[in-house]
Amino acid sequence: MPPRRGRPKHALLPRDKGKRGEPCLPQVGQLYLVETTTYVLGTDPAADRPAVVITVPPGPGSKSPIQVVTRTSKNVPGVAHPADLSIGCDRNGVFSDLVSVEQQLWRPGNVLLLGVLPEPYLSRVLERFW
Repeated sequence: MPPRRGRPKHALLPRDKGKRGEPCLPQVGQLYLVETTTYVLGTDPAADRPAVVITVPPGPGSKSPIQVVTRTSKNVPGVAHPADLSIGCDRNGVFSDLVSVEQQLWRPGNVLLLGVLPEPYLSRVLERFW
C-alpha cells in the first residue's frame, strides 16, 4: 500500500520507557518523554512526545494533576526551541500545548526523564503557560 500523502508520520507504538514502576512526582523544568495516552482528555496523534513539567502537585496522593507543555516539530504557535541532542530533541520544535497528567499515571514505563529544559526556554514556557 503506498504511503498516505499530506498526513503526518507518527509512531504507532510509544518508545520503550523502561520497566513499569511506582508513581512519582517530577520537578518543574524537567523534560520527559511522555506517552500521550496519559494526558487527561488528550487527543494527541503521536504515541509519545517530549514535555516539560510546569506544575507539580503539593505532595503524593494529591488530587491535583501534573501539568506539562508538550513539544512538537510542527510550525505552530508557542515557544520555539532549537534541536538539542543533550535532552533528546533531534529537531527544532515548539512547546505548544498545555496538558494534564493524573498523578498515578506519572510513573516509569509511561514517562522517561530526558533532562532539564535549559534557560531561557524554561522561563519562556513558564511565562506563556503558567
